[in-house]
Amino acid sequence: MTDNADDLRRWRLPRGRHGLPRELVARSQRERLLAAVVRVTAAKGYEGMSVADILEQAGVGRQSFYELFADKRDCLLAAHDVLVDDLEATVAVALEGPQPWPERVRATLAAVLDWFAANPDATRVTLVELAAIGPIARERFQDSFHRFTTLLDEGLDAPQVPAELPNITSLAAGTALARIYEETVWGRTSDLPKLLPELTFELLVPFVGEDVARSTADGEVT
Repeated sequence: MTDNADDLRRWRLPRGRHGLPRELVARSQRERLLAAVVRVTAAKGYEGMSVADILEQAGVGRQSFYELFADKRDCLLAAHDVLVDDLEATVAVALEGPQPWPERVRATLAAVLDWFAANPDATRVTLVELAAIGPIARERFQDSFHRFTTLLDEGLDAPQVPAELPNITSLAAGTALARIYEETVWGRTSDLPKLLPELTFELLVPFVGEDVARSTADGEVT
């Protein structure tokens, strides 16, 4: 989102005739609602929160909410899309550069872990709470996961993918994601960056072998 949730929560349109363009008003309301639904869902869970909770957190009226979203599910899915787009942009930037692929993977994983740690509400919503929505949540997750593994594959250069493991990127990334999910469920999101060496090794070892994976995980130049 364009501003952090606290900033969006504090910002208010002036009362009465403010003369602001309708487009600006709607954009502000939408951003505040997206920030609010993330915070409320992280605090109460998807099943436990209501549209009224979102409105109270965002400071937006019910009529304005329904002009923008069909229901709380629609609002949460929109927020999820914004978060995933932001995380994908973070991954794309981290994967750029002249360094060998293993080093870029480590830098990317570091950026992802930092993103999760800095956004605990967003992390819980995208990795845990979204599943409560139902089948569409699984579709969104699979789509998001595919987007990230595609980025990794596109940056792959020297390493060779074993013929017997055609889905090796998905398997390796899935292992790392499972550990991140576990830490999030246990409320240890802020500690995720500490997992960088361990997850780097696990993600790289199927591609480059134990020696290169270990040296890269330890921060040594390969």
